[in-house]
Amino acid sequence: MNCWKCQNAMNPQERFCSKCGTDSFVERVQPSVHVRTRDWDTHVKIIGSLFIISALFLAIPAFGLLLFPGMMIGMAHRPFPFAGPFFIAIAFAFISIPVVNVITGIGLFQHREWARVLALVLASFMLIAFPFGTAIGIYTFWVLLSNDGITSYRRGNPSPERRGWRAAPGEG
Repeated sequence: MNCWKCQNAMNPQERFCSKCGTDSFVERVQPSVHVRTRDWDTHVKIIGSLFIISALFLAIPAFGLLLFPGMMIGMAHRPFPFAGPFFIAIAFAFISIPVVNVITGIGLFQHREWARVLALVLASFMLIAFPFGTAIGIYTFWVLLSNDGITSYRRGNPSPERRGWRAAPGEG
């Protein structure tokens, strides 16, 4: 066996080279080439997609409420005078939730900090929607609150110059 640094002849049981003092154990034990890491950016994109897809499912009842007053007026001779505006007001309240989900999903795709905070708030409300909302909420907390996830999310956040903004004097 030869020293990997100076090519001095060494006995196999020797750990250090007698000529240069290099540790021969370093050459024998190679570190693993494949280090398993999580692709946090992919997880953030999945969460953004889940928020947008969940918005589609949340919008279905809202659109039903928008259609319901028209169906009720056509079926009854004397509909309640307040039914139409009441259902429309409720429908717009229900539509606002999917709109916020879509905005949050788009913001997550762009790694905006406000979208991360809003996603965490929405995920806390999703926890009560068992089982799918609970799963999405827990997944969101895991990705957006873990140390590696926060670091990766902030690293993916585009700088003001990349967003087309001019940096203020004194900013990097």
